Amino acid sequence: MCRPRPRRSYRPLYPNLNSGSDTVGGTHTVRPCAQEYVMTLTAVTFPSDGIRLAGDLYLPGHPSGPLPGVVMAPGFGGVKEMLMPSYAASLNEAGIAVLAFDYAGFGHSEGEPRQHMDLDAQQRAYRHALDYLAAHPGIDGGRLGVFGTSMSGGHALALAASDTRVRSTVVLIPFTGLDVSGLGPGLLDMLEDAARRQEAGEPPQMIASTGRPGELAAMTTDGAWEWMERMTADAPGYRNEVTLASLWNLANYHPTGDLAAVTAPVHAILATDDAITPAPAARRALGSVERLEVVEIPRTHFELFTDHLRETIDLTTRWFADDLGSVTGSRVRL
Repeated sequence: MCRPRPRRSYRPLYPNLNSGSDTVGGTHTVRPCAQEYVMTLTAVTFPSDGIRLAGDLYLPGHPSGPLPGVVMAPGFGGVKEMLMPSYAASLNEAGIAVLAFDYAGFGHSEGEPRQHMDLDAQQRAYRHALDYLAAHPGIDGGRLGVFGTSMSGGHALALAASDTRVRSTVVLIPFTGLDVSGLGPGLLDMLEDAARRQEAGEPPQMIASTGRPGELAAMTTDGAWEWMERMTADAPGYRNEVTLASLWNLANYHPTGDLAAVTAPVHAILATDDAITPAPAARRALGSVERLEVVEIPRTHFELFTDHLRETIDLTTRWFADDLGSVTGSRVRL
């Protein structure tokens, strides 16, 4: 079976996000396997908190009816061209539409200051992306799912707990909260000061998102630098930095406090040797989810994608197809 990863040559451009149009840059029809399926990739925008966010809408070709749909967004400091296309292509092959988007201030989306992570706003953006997908004429609004990795996994879980439209959730190495006990008051004071200065209108202080061990960066373990270099080859809009105030927001973000409210299935893949989003913390947070399936893989945070990418894609596709049903040709699998 052919399971291609869309190449950057098919990546749409976003020439004018201020035009007010929901579709920009045209529609690109991708035939990665002419004998098996056709995938249409369209550049779109949608509003979130008064800002237009850029998205890539992946639609399977020749559907026989309304499609199930999944919303996804990148992890910490990432853009939608990183990792997301591989999962979107596989879901499209199973007859599931995908909307992948950039957060405000990142990639092709509007928003200032650039590279600033307002995590509550990012969570709301997931909901607004779901609004856009649910309103699309080719999408079945009763069969919607959310997908997230690392930081966006926390957003996806929060949305599953608060939005009854979510019928299936798949998260990989999800962020469930930061243990600040080992950070020390001096570091927390510095982060809080950076946040206050930025809020007061001073230029943002910046820090590298990823670095080599021993360097000053938000992430330096688990092969973060090597993974960043590999994943950004097809993501020219990526910048390896975030505001220092983003880390203060991270220290105060707790997306999984209401998971007992989740009624739809939740599927999680954890990396048992993960030092960035530790598996024990994720297991504790997910413990209140009633309909839960967890797969654990003995790898670090980024090794999950370098060593087990195909496995995580296949599991993600199977879970969404089982929960949402998939449309393939004229047949609907429920």
